[in-house]
Amino acid sequence: MMVNPYDDSRLMLALQIDHSRVAGFFAAHWGNKDFARPEPYSSVVMAAQEHDIGWWEWEAKPSTLNEKGFPLDYHDGSLKYLGQLRLDFYKNAVDHILKRDPYAALLMAMHGVALMNAGYGRYAYPPDRSADPRVKSYIDNQEQLRTKLVEQLRQDDTLKPFVSDEQIWTNYEYIEVFDQLAQYVCNRYPLNSKWRKQGPSDTLNDVDVPTKHGRQPVKVKINTVSENRAIMTPYPFDVDPLVFSINARLVPNRVYKDPEDFLGEFYRAERITVTHSLASA
Repeated sequence: MMVNPYDDSRLMLALQIDHSRVAGFFAAHWGNKDFARPEPYSSVVMAAQEHDIGWWEWEAKPSTLNEKGFPLDYHDGSLKYLGQLRLDFYKNAVDHILKRDPYAALLMAMHGVALMNAGYGRYAYPPDRSADPRVKSYIDNQEQLRTKLVEQLRQDDTLKPFVSDEQIWTNYEYIEVFDQLAQYVCNRYPLNSKWRKQGPSDTLNDVDVPTKHGRQPVKVKINTVSENRAIMTPYPFDVDPLVFSINARLVPNRVYKDPEDFLGEFYRAERITVTHSLASA
């Protein structure tokens, strides 16, 4: 759950499952003369759209407050507060999607592992937590699944062209980009707020952004020019501007005496839709 100041008296809560839908929307519109459309298209879009769907297991009843008595923000330390549940619901989400789309499940499994091992050692944040025995067991399980899925998918005549090591890692990088970008737009309000100190930067933490086959990845820059509009350079989408909406809810900005106190406000909360746009320079 992304907890953001909304005004002087309220917090805006953007659920991880709603953030995930924004990531899927970005994936669906990715591609133009400078950026290749992800392939296999529907599988990559589904992986982006569902990558955080496991959070539903907690967000259906977010009964954990942080140590200050405020709603638990995703940067307060989900593993610290939720423990094994945090690992289990990522695994469970992969198992669920596996029944519908094994290629999407493969990418989701890699994303879940990356959150625990510093992006397979490629990124400085989030930190490498693989020394924790619980995390090591989770990583081992998901990596065994990855190996099994790759072997299976390479026997599928339709998907075989997309299961080279190069293509898998490119699609994994896509998922990281879609996640980072969707975090960036969901974890602050308004869009040009400078309140958020953790999470993706205006360069998406310098993740490699795939372009086209045979070309080098690039870095992107986001310039928030107003409360609801940002310029993205270079621009990767098929429409310009790309207008998108975020579902959120508003709760009082106060200390909660216990989980039940918060849950009452959470379930009664006013639902809002926040609309932003990304555009080229």
